[in-house]
Amino acid sequence: MGTFTHISNDVERKFEDQEVITESKAITAADSGKTFLVSGTGYTITLPVTTAGVNYKFKVVAAFSTDMLIQTVSTERDTISGSVIVAGAVVDADAIDRVTFEDGAERIGDFIELSSDGSVWMLSGNGAQSSSITVGEL
Repeated sequence: MGTFTHISNDVERKFEDQEVITESKAITAADSGKTFLVSGTGYTITLPVTTAGVNYKFKVVAAFSTDMLIQTVSTERDTISGSVIVAGAVVDADAIDRVTFEDGAERIGDFIELSSDGSVWMLSGNGAQSSSITVGEL
């Protein structure tokens, strides 16, 4: 019979800072670094003004009955750029205002990430189903 030796170190482990969102909300720079878990009836999340280093992640954790929208604040339109992979295809986002998780197409685990350099929001993410994540103008 073998001997099991457990070796540990003094490294501090950090858990992901998560918040469940089930209704419309304006998030702030103080929420930077959070992973927002989205579910329920569709709603709108409004981003703050672009600030260098601010970043967020949004993950679908349950199906919802209407679209869930993430949009720029009204004073900073056309500031989201990047791309998401949806059903294996790259969806380009070039100076857009909103990202939408589409009801009926969303799947648990679909996600987007947004990070800012102080002038734009840089977008990346993945959606399993065709049209599960769409991008566009308001």
